[in-house]
Amino acid sequence: MANILISYYSDYGEAMYDAITNILQGNGNNIFRFNINNPSVDITTWGGKSTIVDLEILNKIKTFNPEIVLNFNNCLPVNAYQVLNKECKICLIDADAPEVAFWNKDMIKPHLKQILFLGLQSYSKTMYERYLKMNLTDKNYLYFPPGTVIRNEKLKQDKNISFIGSNFYPLSVPHDEDFYSGGALKVYDALVKDYFLTFENAKKIFPACSKNLFVNIRAYYCGQERLKYMQQLTDLGFTFYGVRWWNHIAYIDFDLAKCFDQTPKISVEDNQWVYNTSKVSVNISHPLAKSSFSWRVMDIMASNACLVMEDKPDWRDLFGKYLSKETINSIIYKDRFDMRDKIKRLLSDETLRQKCVKELNNAIEQNGRWEIRFKSLEKILGIKLLNLNQKGKLIRIERKENFKKKNNFLANFKLKNRIKVFTYGGLLVLSQIPIIDICLNRKKRVKLLEKINKYWR
Repeated sequence: MANILISYYSDYGEAMYDAITNILQGNGNNIFRFNINNPSVDITTWGGKSTIVDLEILNKIKTFNPEIVLNFNNCLPVNAYQVLNKECKICLIDADAPEVAFWNKDMIKPHLKQILFLGLQSYSKTMYERYLKMNLTDKNYLYFPPGTVIRNEKLKQDKNISFIGSNFYPLSVPHDEDFYSGGALKVYDALVKDYFLTFENAKKIFPACSKNLFVNIRAYYCGQERLKYMQQLTDLGFTFYGVRWWNHIAYIDFDLAKCFDQTPKISVEDNQWVYNTSKVSVNISHPLAKSSFSWRVMDIMASNACLVMEDKPDWRDLFGKYLSKETINSIIYKDRFDMRDKIKRLLSDETLRQKCVKELNNAIEQNGRWEIRFKSLEKILGIKLLNLNQKGKLIRIERKENFKKKNNFLANFKLKNRIKVFTYGGLLVLSQIPIIDICLNRKKRVKLLEKINKYWR
């Protein structure tokens, strides 16, 4: 039995953390589950510095005395790092690319002796080494693909196609004229070829590219890519679920908006119900998943829905030998048009669809359960995690907790950011006054608006 702290940042998507908790707690481990996206944690910016401001929670972590930390994107707050026992094993997990989303970067090197780097995709090792500027070995790195706890339940399948995921499309309209230039299109083309393109290399392609413009282009690329695929399904009986502004998608596509079910689906039980009541469930991965795929793929494979997904080398390495060529050819799409054709065939051919589901279920049993992943982790940590005949205790600090303590407007962002927002906002208002508007021309007003967007939380 071990004391395990799970640290992560999430808006609402708790299913993977539910699954990990269920497996580890069910095998006798005590779990402290900590979503840092709550008012007890001070956050400078996304992927910046996180600090626990509620000393009661900090003391709870110290008293819990974790032996293992599953530290997604290194979001464990800096002062939580400081109260860890020096013997504690810190498993740093790349839920997103280190350059894009790692928090508390200054805490990594001082704790290198305690850290085991877990890679959710085969490309993770390359990302870590580039980010850390060091070589990783079998002693401090473990390939650790996702798993699932989902089960196949024979429920009424009243949905032709389902999808669960986030809306990556930004809601604000870009005001920088360079966003609409040929240079921006060249940066977009480069990002399509390599999502991990650096800002420095983007400037070589488009010298006028600012950091804010580069981030904007990348965000719109991700958002548009997902929407392009989803728009191919609106007339086939498509239902999708998720968070992050899906209810606002009508400003792009009314037909797609009609397919959105606003009922929250955030837990393992929620996802299991969605997939088991769907004939087909589609996966559309984020470009960050260079060699791999969303952890939802495993959940779909374990259910009564037929998975349809893009081709990924990690997926073939994990499951290819358990699947027939017919199944692989029936569920792997080349582009959004091929995805539509394959789904139409699966919906019209019950025998083929059931054959695919049966093989996918078997592949999960062979190499897709979380128990398989934690057996590998046991060996490298030298700490027993599985096969214990008792249930451990659970402590949860989740997003919903303490919200009432900080539900006012001013509490949502730090004082220095608040001052900047009001300063830039005041200048923007003054720019509407005759004569003053000569000094604050259109280009300067655009820059002020960009700064307001940057510091607004």
